[in-house]
Amino acid sequence: MTEVKQADRMPPTVWGARFIMILQLALSLFPAAIMIGGAVSAPDPELFALLLLPLAIVAFLGWLVFRWSTRRKWVRWSAIAFETIALAGHVITSAVDGEFGWMTVIGLSTLLPLVIVVGLLTPTAGRWFDR
Repeated sequence: MTEVKQADRMPPTVWGARFIMILQLALSLFPAAIMIGGAVSAPDPELFALLLLPLAIVAFLGWLVFRWSTRRKWVRWSAIAFETIALAGHVITSAVDGEFGWMTVIGLSTLLPLVIVVGLLTPTAGRWFDR
C-alpha cells in the first residue's frame, strides 16, 4: 500500500520572500502595460528595444515565482542573484544620478530586494530549498 507523506511546510522567511516577489511582480506589471500601450500607439524600433528589458524582468520574475514550489537549489540562488542585481542597480543608479540619500536607503526599491536576499540566505531557507 502507498503511504501518504505530508509535505514540509514552507518556512516563514521563505514564504515572506515569495510573497514579496509576487508583490514585485504585480507592481512591475503596471508599468510594463503602460509601456506596451505607448509602443503600440507610436510604433518606434527604439521604443520596442526599451520595452524588452522590463518585459524580460517581468517574465523572469514570474518564472521564478512559478518554479518556487519545486524547491530546487537553483531557484533559490537565481532569486538571490536577481534581487542582488536589482538592489545594486538601484543603489548605483541613485549614486550616479546624485540622488543617494536616506530615501534611497529606506525606499521600497532598496528594502524589498534586501529583505528577500536576507530571507533566502537563512539556514531554514537553505534546508527548504535542498532538493
